[in-house]
Amino acid sequence: MMNQAIRATLVAATVLGAIVIPVSAGGVSTPSHNTPTLTDPERQAIVSRFATAFTHDDHAGIAANSAANITWTIPGTSAVSGERRGVNAVIHLADVLAQYELHISVQAFTFGTDTVAVELRDSGSHNGKTLDQDVVNVLTIRDGKIASADGNLANVNSFDAYFS
Repeated sequence: MMNQAIRATLVAATVLGAIVIPVSAGGVSTPSHNTPTLTDPERQAIVSRFATAFTHDDHAGIAANSAANITWTIPGTSAVSGERRGVNAVIHLADVLAQYELHISVQAFTFGTDTVAVELRDSGSHNGKTLDQDVVNVLTIRDGKIASADGNLANVNSFDAYFS
């Protein structure tokens, strides 16, 4: 189970980031996207459709539930680390994770205004290497689709070792 201090920090950062209102020189700014206010169940449904497609390496499902300019950032120096831009890059990421036999299980959701922090358990066994760790991905929703995903890993070094 994720170290409670790490979990609390990640959840707090996600919640605080979701409630901070940007202020410009002219006063309070509004979000630059057109997503109407969604309910938590609506946010969860959007994220669940995307996550199901991603974990099943369903290319059509990933494309249908992603913004055209989606970005996905994963910390570290491994074969899957860095920033991916666009639907094709995210589809390729799903392909690579499937090749490494990564199993992703959803543990919990935490909701922001246009974000959802998804607590996950990543596990796998591939080429004599094993992985079993907690992950928090923060997904941003715009216009009913996933616009970005930012990975937060409990142990970047073990993640890098698994995908090396």
